[in-house]
Amino acid sequence: MPDNISLPHVTKPVQGTFELPLSKSMVNRALLLAAMYPEITLSGMSTSSDSVYLQQVLDGYLGDSAMVGAGGTTLRFATAYWACQEGAQMELYGTERLNKRPIAPLVDALNALGASVSYMAAEGEAPLRIQGRNLIGGRLHLGHVSSSQFITALMLISPKMEEGLHLTWDSAPSQPYLVMTAALLRESGFEVLLTAEEFKISAGQQPKKVELFIERDWSAVAFWCEVVALSNEASIELLGFKPESLQGDSRVLDYFEPLGVKSTFENGSLILTKKSVLPLGKFTANLISEPDLAQALITTLLVTKVPFEIHGLQTLTTKETNRIAALEHLAHTLGVAVKSTRDSLACADYPDEFTGGPKSYGSLEDHRVAMSLAPLSLRFPITIKDPSVVAKSYPEFWNHFTQL
Repeated sequence: MPDNISLPHVTKPVQGTFELPLSKSMVNRALLLAAMYPEITLSGMSTSSDSVYLQQVLDGYLGDSAMVGAGGTTLRFATAYWACQEGAQMELYGTERLNKRPIAPLVDALNALGASVSYMAAEGEAPLRIQGRNLIGGRLHLGHVSSSQFITALMLISPKMEEGLHLTWDSAPSQPYLVMTAALLRESGFEVLLTAEEFKISAGQQPKKVELFIERDWSAVAFWCEVVALSNEASIELLGFKPESLQGDSRVLDYFEPLGVKSTFENGSLILTKKSVLPLGKFTANLISEPDLAQALITTLLVTKVPFEIHGLQTLTTKETNRIAALEHLAHTLGVAVKSTRDSLACADYPDEFTGGPKSYGSLEDHRVAMSLAPLSLRFPITIKDPSVVAKSYPEFWNHFTQL
């Protein structure tokens, strides 16, 4: 793929029918369960590079050193998996940015449960050296957890622990991802308890023979909602969706409805169409449970000049890039003043006209930044640098988008 992609201003009505990738969140959880238990299989595999890397590292030989790419989920899940493989020796590392993303809370928790995971370079950062052991498990309190992936990684390997696992915590973001993990464990035959601050599984449980059904990716729907919201007329059909979902990001339809996106389900498809809406006052939301929707939603609010105050963004600063900073930069290029805190972004008013001139943006090595920028071409021509980063979750994105 070229280093840059230039998108002309799209003025015609937009329409298209697309098959989005399978949910990498569901695939990655199912891959870990399937790697531990031959009785468990998947109904399909994600084409995302995060899932491809995870599958490769789970299939690695004992004594390997494995590159896990740029995915936080990939590194955290792989660390938990190899920590409970008795006799294994594994070294895990990722991209420069991934190596600096938080991992210490998971390493500390695993070691407290009987694992042997150590840092090969800087304290609290990958690369990691893992010596696989039978984990004891037992009871562990995690305090205030910065990422639900730490809890999820422990939940997924908990059936292997000799004494089971009883986890408690004071707070954790992205709770729907914990609900998804518990649902997949139950579907695999394990009895588990999950509340807002506790997870419990008793020792000695075995899985049942099952093929885990993998849904289409609701996180990717956000960018098509953005397309519809920024268009004058649109009809987008997304194949393979139904109203019921294990994915918390299915709430995307609720967030975009007041922005002019009508959604209906017909014959196994999700249909998104443009509808007229009254001018909004201030748009408020808390995305603590759905942080991956922030880039598409806030970009839409900025470009449609809707005053907003969005909270629950504290995990965005440690993603593939600092996503709050990326949104601040976008606002600056438009001549819009925004106010940010550690966990929020707000905009009170807008200029009559956006700052003129050609718009060129870097993807900042972040797939969601790149995909959230593309729909801006419905308002003005833009150039996006390093467009290939979308392969992390949605490799077919540019092929789909350029069909509009």
